[in-house]
Amino acid sequence: MKKSDIDRSTSKQSAGPFSDHSIPKYSALHRRSFIKGAALSAVALQTGIANATGVAPAPNKRDYKRIAVEESWMPPEIFDDIRDMASAKAADEPGMAMLWGEVMRMPGTNKFREIISDISGHRLGVMDATGIDIQLLSLTAPGVQIYEKDKAVAMARLANDRLADGIKAKPDRFAGLAAVAPQDPGEAAKELERGVTKLGLKGAIINSHTKGEYLDDPKFWAIFEAAEALKAPIYLHPRTPSPDMIKPFIDYPLEGAIWGFAAEAGLHALRLILSGVFDKYPNLTIVFGHLGEGLPFWISRIDAQYNGFVLKRSKSPRARKLKRSPRDYFMDNFVITTSGMNWHDEVMFGHKVMGPDKILFAVDHPFEPAGEAVEAVDRLPLSAVDLKKLYQTNAERVFSL
Repeated sequence: MKKSDIDRSTSKQSAGPFSDHSIPKYSALHRRSFIKGAALSAVALQTGIANATGVAPAPNKRDYKRIAVEESWMPPEIFDDIRDMASAKAADEPGMAMLWGEVMRMPGTNKFREIISDISGHRLGVMDATGIDIQLLSLTAPGVQIYEKDKAVAMARLANDRLADGIKAKPDRFAGLAAVAPQDPGEAAKELERGVTKLGLKGAIINSHTKGEYLDDPKFWAIFEAAEALKAPIYLHPRTPSPDMIKPFIDYPLEGAIWGFAAEAGLHALRLILSGVFDKYPNLTIVFGHLGEGLPFWISRIDAQYNGFVLKRSKSPRARKLKRSPRDYFMDNFVITTSGMNWHDEVMFGHKVMGPDKILFAVDHPFEPAGEAVEAVDRLPLSAVDLKKLYQTNAERVFSL
């Protein structure tokens, strides 16, 4: 296949995973989309296990493992709560209610519940079929951050216990991240410590804002203190924009993965950088999905505007003088993953900007097709050393696997 053909085939993602031409045609069992719509923009779920011939080489054909690090999971109790809240159109969570309300009305919701709460059944079959050796599981958005404080703390503990128990059945195939409840920062720090030291989890998952509040507020920094002390990365996962931000998104279905997720998570990351979090916790690692939620593309302009306009020309009283440049913090304290981003040009751009040690493979299962993600990475013009870093050794280093 010529390079131009590769570029065209991998760029089919832009049509969305629901378009027939963008879903790989497997010869064994056909795939059906259970949840389809712009609300999630990328929810293509499989009822059967696809034949991955031509996508995933047999394990003895390669000298690396494929480790996928943003793989969504949710226990049934939280799924059912989200369904109830979405049906009630929770006033304090308009984005969640809008997005999940539409999802929950789509055909196949019960099958989706079964798939996303599964650990070693259907999920393992998809991994085997597509040559993925290990999934790093985490509680998907909106996580426990939709709850009031006491329930959030309890649900985080429940989720972590369930996840750890599920991983024990297949410890060679699965690892996980601890859910924490920022609603109670002290308890969140304790739960992160319990998750890492007692349950064997590999860091934390925080699904971005908590009822419109962002982690740059110093009241949340006990979580960062614990993460740095434990050498535990925090996966900052997107969700629908906060109540103060969401209105222009919901006139059209823009609040989900189509745009709202990246806009919201990118804003959150910049708030962290400009707040001075990384001056106080210089060894903190933030993992950022979807190739950095657009920030690698914008980081040079962000840097120039902060240093040139904000600090020097406008001398804004709202600007905190940092020890380093915004670009430095992003390059040193963040790593990015490929979750849901399978176009050759964008993956190679992320690889070039961040460098070969700062990009990790992810699928975003079950919201994205695993075979397509593996095929896209296998076609990248990377050296054997850099390919192994992307698939395996970067994840092992970042998450202490």
